Amino acid sequence: MLISSLSHFSFTRAKVRVAALVCCLVACSLTCVSTLQADITLTPLKEGANQVELTPLDNGEWEVRTTGPDPYFHVRVEGEGLDLVKEPILSFEYFSLTGVGRMLVFVGSLLDIPHLVTVQGVGRREGWGQQAIDLRDASAKPALPVRTLRLTWGESPGLVARFRNLKARAATAQEAELAATKDARIKDDRALAERMRKYLSQEFPHQITAVSADPSQIKIEGRVADPNQPWLLAEVPMWEDVTNLKHPAAVHAILADAQGAFTVSVPRDTVKDRDLLLSGWVVVQRTAEGVEPVSALRYVEKQTPRADLSLMQPRSKKGLGGCEFDHEDMDKLGITSVTLNILLNHLLSPTPGEGKTPYTYAGRTWYVNEGVLAGYDRYMTIAARKQLMVSAIILLPQEREAAEGAWIKMAGHPHAEPIGLYVMPNFATQEGAQAYAAAMNLVTERYSRPDGKYGRVHHWIMHNEINSGFYWTNAGDKTDLTYLDLYQKSMRVAWLLAGQYDAHAKSLISLEHGWTLKLDPRAYAGRALLEYLVQFSRKEGDFPWGIAYHPYAEDLRNTRTWEDPGATFDFNAPFITFKNMEVLDAWARLPRVAYQGQPREIQLTEQGLNSPDYSEKTLADQAAGMAYAWKKIESLPTVTAFQYHLWADDRSEGGLRLGLRKFRDDAGDPLGIKPIWHLYQAIGTPEWDKASAFALPILGIKSWDEVPYKGKIMNEE
Repeated sequence: MLISSLSHFSFTRAKVRVAALVCCLVACSLTCVSTLQADITLTPLKEGANQVELTPLDNGEWEVRTTGPDPYFHVRVEGEGLDLVKEPILSFEYFSLTGVGRMLVFVGSLLDIPHLVTVQGVGRREGWGQQAIDLRDASAKPALPVRTLRLTWGESPGLVARFRNLKARAATAQEAELAATKDARIKDDRALAERMRKYLSQEFPHQITAVSADPSQIKIEGRVADPNQPWLLAEVPMWEDVTNLKHPAAVHAILADAQGAFTVSVPRDTVKDRDLLLSGWVVVQRTAEGVEPVSALRYVEKQTPRADLSLMQPRSKKGLGGCEFDHEDMDKLGITSVTLNILLNHLLSPTPGEGKTPYTYAGRTWYVNEGVLAGYDRYMTIAARKQLMVSAIILLPQEREAAEGAWIKMAGHPHAEPIGLYVMPNFATQEGAQAYAAAMNLVTERYSRPDGKYGRVHHWIMHNEINSGFYWTNAGDKTDLTYLDLYQKSMRVAWLLAGQYDAHAKSLISLEHGWTLKLDPRAYAGRALLEYLVQFSRKEGDFPWGIAYHPYAEDLRNTRTWEDPGATFDFNAPFITFKNMEVLDAWARLPRVAYQGQPREIQLTEQGLNSPDYSEKTLADQAAGMAYAWKKIESLPTVTAFQYHLWADDRSEGGLRLGLRKFRDDAGDPLGIKPIWHLYQAIGTPEWDKASAFALPILGIKSWDEVPYKGKIMNEE
């Protein structure tokens, strides 16, 4: 999201979140693309539109509302027309809370099948994101130059979307490379998914029973079925594939006792080019091709940290996003927890320069951008002074035109597609994995110091809304299983590195409100990803991960979340919103999900309620929704924090007004306080009963005791 000129503040609005710095990065990358060859401007035409209301808005945006089953409009190609050899890509950014579905693009003046490009599944986009369509996919070449296109915008009435930056342009080098390797990449990924499914379900004859670490060594304990055979212990760094392991990074002899038990201790300083803390360990046997695993992989599960940092327990669950940490509202509202975006891409450089200091990790010297680090220090020290619990959100913005050799080119996943605003870390190569780990080690160590010099991060939220990862954490076309494997490695990196310095460190999985429903054909189901995370935890070593959930209303525009039809009290519910928070709580308390017998912690790190306008009724509904949401989470012990999004309404949020205050530039009342502000202030105070009484008739209840769900969660195990 865009909040004034702040660049890396705690404003990760999963729906429309575009931090100022990220906006700059995206704008810069688009500029870089356009400098390769001039873009061709495309102008939507209201004339000749069918079953579509097409409305120009401010800042070059257009709104589309469909009124029938065949909604389309024409687009005029400006200038000398379109040459599909030079400008084959139709691109635009769009925002849609309904989704579009199938789009049809007729290229040229002939409206027939040979000149048609079909785009399947243009789904919900709860944030501004790019769409790119290759016009060369039409089976017949139109007469050149092309002077008109016709866009069929879905296939039903009631679709609403906004779009901007409609243009035709040349394909980028990244797009060309990904297109050329697409089939091979998909084939390899599907083969990996099949191997991983077999691996996760396989019962191995031998096992690693425990892996622990202290500053000097890694200790691996296990058991083999036959102690008389020459079994070996193999080290498997995260960039290697245990399901296809032939030549591991290192092997160690296993000397088992008569019962097959063994212990191997590996000094951490035995290797200089990698950090053994991040490696997994597996029992193998030699084969003609190298080695073959005969146990499951296991990572470090227990560490001895360098200092005994205290456990941070916030004074209440009440947090806030989008407000300066030292703003007076933080104290007036009684805020106790915040989130902070940490964008890793500009922290480290492989080369020295002005304002950069050397930093060595795993045998390689990097150079720290002290100016960027100082910006985070400022927020962190304010948070420490105010005793705020901080959950840092780790992000890797995609820099499409970054120079070869730049940190982000190493650390960002090589299969990430241009559609993604952020990318997954690179666990495909040693260089990539270690570049990512170097940045993570830098921030986890700095913000876990015993003296608290730079403040402290208490939790590490890994990336953003991974069930919509095609946009928020892109790794290319992956199955849900192979995608989650990459993600759980990133979660482990954060916990393993932070755990060296803070015994209470925890990494959190970030999810939007789709539970079993995929909000886009390229998205994943949130519950499915969590179930895979549980499987990896049980198979490869458990660690104290938690859940950073975003339970927005089913329709972000409708503040009456208590009416959400898809938020059922069922483990198979399409959505988890405020209405059915009890479902997520019940899932986190399942014995098979628990960590060392305790339920998984849930933090609600980004969610808000919309006031479609500033009328008395909608503002009252917004505040009532907040009262309802609070009574839902108040009694759930698994929910430890709630960061309301957003402090003030923001123009970049696609028309949503989620704030506690009005727009900064509102003509009549800039940053005016809404009723929800007063309601939020009253939470946890003696003023609650008086401040919230208005909401009872709006919600159709007589008592707050009616809000918590007391029935059975269907399909509960």
